[in-house]
Amino acid sequence: MLTLIVSGCVTQPETVVVEADPAIGDFTPVVREILENHPDGEVTIRFGEGCFDFFPERAAGKYLCISNNDNGYKRCAFLLEGMNRVRIEGLGDGTRFRFHGAMVPFRIERCSEVQFGRFAVEYDASFIFEGRVVANDPATRSITLRLLDPERFLIRDGEPRFSGYDWESPFGENILFDPQTRSPYFDAERYGHNPSIALKAERLNDSLVRLSGYAARELPPVGSVYTDKGPHSTNRRYPGFSLYASSKIELCDVTLHDSGGMALIAERCRDVVCTRYCVEVPAGSGRMVSASADATHFVGCSGRIELRDCRFESMLDDATNIHGAYMKIVDRLSGHRFGASFGHFQQEGYDFAEEGDSLVFVDRADLSVVGVGKVAKIDCVNENYYSIQTSFDLGNIPDSIQLAVANPTFDTRVRISGCTVRYNRARSLLISTPGDVCIEDCDLSSMMAGIRICGDANYWFESGRTQHIVIRNNRFGTMATGGVSPQAVLQIDPVIPHRARAGRKPYHGCIRFEGNLVETFDNQVIYALSVDSMVIRSNRFVDSRRFEPRFKGLSVIDAQSCRSITIQDNDFSAWKKDASISLVDCPERHLQGDGMPPVTENPNPYFYEN
Repeated sequence: MLTLIVSGCVTQPETVVVEADPAIGDFTPVVREILENHPDGEVTIRFGEGCFDFFPERAAGKYLCISNNDNGYKRCAFLLEGMNRVRIEGLGDGTRFRFHGAMVPFRIERCSEVQFGRFAVEYDASFIFEGRVVANDPATRSITLRLLDPERFLIRDGEPRFSGYDWESPFGENILFDPQTRSPYFDAERYGHNPSIALKAERLNDSLVRLSGYAARELPPVGSVYTDKGPHSTNRRYPGFSLYASSKIELCDVTLHDSGGMALIAERCRDVVCTRYCVEVPAGSGRMVSASADATHFVGCSGRIELRDCRFESMLDDATNIHGAYMKIVDRLSGHRFGASFGHFQQEGYDFAEEGDSLVFVDRADLSVVGVGKVAKIDCVNENYYSIQTSFDLGNIPDSIQLAVANPTFDTRVRISGCTVRYNRARSLLISTPGDVCIEDCDLSSMMAGIRICGDANYWFESGRTQHIVIRNNRFGTMATGGVSPQAVLQIDPVIPHRARAGRKPYHGCIRFEGNLVETFDNQVIYALSVDSMVIRSNRFVDSRRFEPRFKGLSVIDAQSCRSITIQDNDFSAWKKDASISLVDCPERHLQGDGMPPVTENPNPYFYEN
């Protein structure tokens, strides 16, 4: 009875209704005033039908370090700090938020119980340049483009640039799309212009431009779409949703059409749920690209992450990436104190740990664990140098061993169900978390790997070890149409060199691949390195024959340094007749099923010093 009384006395958040009004040209100060009047939150902001415009001039601003994006001073239309129980909602398809220029639409910092629902996010101008190839000339190494947005294209000092409301960008990272499939071209790397070589531009008329000095193996074919997102290190400035150190965040029936960075990035958050969250180009726009980077990305999160019935299309990176971070130990200041920096510039400023958090120390050469401890004290000296005191004594580790350190405190449980991924560059799902993971009933078709489970302390510096992953009842369509090295449908590839594999404790725990349908063209479907228990059961493999295999001779399943491998009751009847299964350094084997390809030793020669 007491519980009922207390529950009935909980105050309900105030509802503020905002209607579309042509007389209000900029809704940024309207939103800012509502948030200022509710500093603790406890408010629902309900937008009516129509388009609501937001401009940067009167937006709240602050310097933000956003992991895996580009740090800098940001103008934010919806800046929520230290608020609880906030809901921002619309009326579904009838409510559009349109952002102008260099803005981060949503920044949620140290908040709890924040919900977004029933609206669409767009910009007045895409952060991506796009143009249809109407001619090419091998003699002059030139291509002629019909501009998708002629008014946004300009030439400075003879070089091409593209612009928005208050920003301008040179050309940089680029990729070619096929308008018939809406996906990156097969073997797109052969058409990629070297961004270190400046293109020369000549405007032929209002909508046509000729680009000369095209440095690629092949010129883009007529009819293809050339896309460019600007130079590396400056093309991830404006993510759509930036979530930091917050809990109980929900997105439901939200559609995002544009972002100048990741569509959604969550750092050190707890319990994030996305239901029917879509990243896609606007219907009828003729565009090939939505977000300039990942549709979702989670760094150092805890609790649960759920992606339910989401659709992720046309991004220039992955549908999701869930991981922690390794820091390099660059100074051993004493036995228990060390200096650390980030290995990748887009991690700088990441809130790595707090006092009391656990730490795992690894040998960067082979990812083996050399010790564990807790944070006694941590000082952020600057964005890329932390002084950390720990309970672990590094004095016993030889100076010759290069060390990295990870924070395993964040052990997110992940459930991804009923999601669709297609038309995007790069991979579908990247998973590196020690929490339980279930991926089921999804439809995945990406340019590179379908699901990648990695871990490395030398390039992206993304940790970490997984314990239990179930991948079941999914459909994998055409994969691995691009990528310099082979891309498997399921690619488990912690960066461990060949010399450091045999006899070591596996990096990953138990991974189960069961009841899936794989319909693809290339030779290798599963690459599994350093897994304690790998189970491949009751799957159906179908050779789609859509393209010629890019990497001939590879085995359909390639397992290396896995303690236990089970391959059982799979259907290979529609797969390639000359297929094989390669097992190397897999002492415990359980192989059963009719029509199984022969078992041999045929390790993939492209990965990590094989």
